[in-house]
Amino acid sequence: MLTRRIARPEAEARIEARATPAECRELSALFELPAVHSVEAALAARPLPEGGLAVEGRVAARLGRLCVVTDEPFDQDFAEPVSRRYLPGLAEAEAHEVEVGALDEDGPDPLPPGGVDLLELVREVLALGLDPHPRAPDADIAALDYDPEEDEAPAGPFAGLAGLREPDE
Repeated sequence: MLTRRIARPEAEARIEARATPAECRELSALFELPAVHSVEAALAARPLPEGGLAVEGRVAARLGRLCVVTDEPFDQDFAEPVSRRYLPGLAEAEAHEVEVGALDEDGPDPLPPGGVDLLELVREVLALGLDPHPRAPDADIAALDYDPEEDEAPAGPFAGLAGLREPDE
């Protein structure tokens, strides 16, 4: 079940969670996917100094997608790494600056008092990692019956009148 919070542990803790059918339906509706067959999160949570939390691991899913070439449904495997840092009090820490190294991809996120929402973390990973133009493995754009000259036909409110006009001689 992904609907839970990740609290700051005293030592490194392993977190393995699988989405329930209801959570899969919710994710499917949220991302307008034909189906979300399964979602799994395999993470490690470890404490950071000053009350912070680091979460690392990966999110994997089996998704139903629609091919942008053929508009046919197909299943796609999804796997993305997760690496997040959370620090308490970032929301009200306007007076304090948080230093982010030049090699860090993202700065730390604020650590909510109740812990990190695992389902929200999975939503974020999916939102950032989903291919916006999914193509089925066997989709061949060259096999489509497409005539580019059809797109060059005149369009607009007077296009129909142009056909009524007598050709100039």
